[in-house]
Amino acid sequence: MQQIPPVKIAFVIDGKVVDVIHTEERMAAILLSEPQIVEATEWVNAHPGELLIGYDFDGQNFTK
Repeated sequence: MQQIPPVKIAFVIDGKVVDVIHTEERMAAILLSEPQIVEATEWVNAHPGELLIGYDFDGQNFTK
């Protein structure tokens, strides 16, 4: 039986809950710190196998 992660986070847009996720403490802390969320699909697809974590982001580009 799969165990549901312990932390529940509600996503609220315009005063309405639109989704709830169940996650671990580390991801909950990241999401609750109000991070900037950036679409990275194009970069990840162009750099297969390269890990983006730790890169800098200047508002338009990811750099090491």
